[in-house]
Amino acid sequence: MRKRIGKYFVVTGGSQIQEGVYEFHILSDPELENHFKSLVSELKNEGYIPVVTRNREGGPELVISIIKRRRTKPFGLWVNIILFIATLVSTIYVGEQLVVGYFGASGPLWILYFKGFVYFSLPLLIILGSHEFGHFFVARRNGVSASFPFFIPAPFTILGTLGAFISLRDPLPDRKTLIKIGAAGPIVGFVMSIVIGIVGAYLGTVQKPVQVTSSQVSYLISLPLIYMVIPQLHTVNVHPVAFAAWVGFLVTAINLFPIGQLDGGHVSRGLLGDRSKYLSYAFIMILILLGIYYLSWILFAIIVIILGLNHPPPLNDISKPGRKEVLVGIVAIALVAISFSPVPFVEHIAPNEVAVQLEGGNYFSIYNNSQYCYDNFTVLADNMNNYSIPLTVKVNAPPGLYTTETYNGVLNPLERKSINVSLWPAENALGKYNFTIKVSASTKTFTFQRSVTVVSIDRNFIVQTGTFIFPMPGVVNITFPHESVKMTNTGPDARLAVYQFNSSSLFVVNSTTGFETSGNNTFIYIPADSTVTINVTFRNPSEAGGIIFLDENSPWSAVAIFYFPVNNVV
Repeated sequence: MRKRIGKYFVVTGGSQIQEGVYEFHILSDPELENHFKSLVSELKNEGYIPVVTRNREGGPELVISIIKRRRTKPFGLWVNIILFIATLVSTIYVGEQLVVGYFGASGPLWILYFKGFVYFSLPLLIILGSHEFGHFFVARRNGVSASFPFFIPAPFTILGTLGAFISLRDPLPDRKTLIKIGAAGPIVGFVMSIVIGIVGAYLGTVQKPVQVTSSQVSYLISLPLIYMVIPQLHTVNVHPVAFAAWVGFLVTAINLFPIGQLDGGHVSRGLLGDRSKYLSYAFIMILILLGIYYLSWILFAIIVIILGLNHPPPLNDISKPGRKEVLVGIVAIALVAISFSPVPFVEHIAPNEVAVQLEGGNYFSIYNNSQYCYDNFTVLADNMNNYSIPLTVKVNAPPGLYTTETYNGVLNPLERKSINVSLWPAENALGKYNFTIKVSASTKTFTFQRSVTVVSIDRNFIVQTGTFIFPMPGVVNITFPHESVKMTNTGPDARLAVYQFNSSSLFVVNSTTGFETSGNNTFIYIPADSTVTINVTFRNPSEAGGIIFLDENSPWSAVAIFYFPVNNVV
């Protein structure tokens, strides 16, 4: 081993520290970088790794340590293929959703997935793949063995992937190589993002969106400075291809964070040496501060801290980078500045424009009468949004009333829907009931307060019109707007309060015994075993109407008179 090192350096001493580990003292050499690279290449084939450091005891001598390399078995290519296929599937799924949101859901499902592949999955994987192959080829060119890219699928997320990475299977020889390999991927991915971004901007001009969104919650993206530097990236409509390019810029910026073993960590370690750890700590603090405005940065900072903030030194940590490498490092720093979005996604909740009306409904329900026992309402819900919203109609009624089941459905964009709601009394459930009809339309809730009085037909009355006699019990139906009605009371004294059956019942009533007013109510007094004549005129001959005469002396007993137009079918 001494002889091999002596081919490149002047060896002044050496010893075996432990089994498989050797240490040699050498004189400093102006050609240290090139000679050491040659030594690394030669010993690599023998299964050894050289590391050059300064003498811990001081002095001009350097120390080369020779370490036996551990034998590891890398993953087979099948792992890369499986992960790539999984990432392809997950990004196609996201792409299909982007296509539906941009173009609409027209066409067969396989066409939508194909467009998701062409317009999002393919351009995104091209950007990520070119990024990783930038690392791959530069690593191979510098004699560092590297794996093919490992793509990371992230099903059911907003992007469908967490990016990709390559595995360096050899230690990095020096700081120059650190900078070259670290910066190569982001630079290539950045250039590819520009190309795809320009294509996406053009497509956003010629392929206009059919609908902007199908959800109340949408995400606005913040554009980094590169969009000001290159005006051709600007587009009014964010086409899925343009979105893939935007993701590429974000990935470039994140990878170039000067932290740990990220690409930016490689670059900063190559530029600053061991002092790069202070920059790593500072940038973690910046991420935590940014997390106040965008929580994901705190989560990202925690992950990076767990993975490690300190970058391991290269085999040769003594030779400094040259001007070319410093220039590459400056370019990498500039890419962070123009590609980074402090708040990448902004959640936007569109205002919920929805109108709800409640129509119909009675003030009374006549128990045990199939024609008049139901209290029927119609809920009219009008969705004025360009997105679908959930709709729920629920009746909260006290015991004694039965109701239709709760309605749960969806209002499509710009759809108007009517939902029928009915209430009816339980057996012998006479009396007055208050209830609510609650309508929930996405973030808005509408509550309608209503009441209904359940009455039964008063068996003490016989009612006669000009044509018909209606013996007890019964409900009088007349077919003319004006009718003379005789009420014969066969029971005790009755004091009948006059009510509308519902809000649309408009009428005028005159009685031979006159009226009595008490509070807000009007009463007709009918003595026991007597007959009273009343004149009924319904104000709107084209609409049905009804009158309820509720006997105050016999609670919940009533006489009902209804009018129906001739052409009305009951």
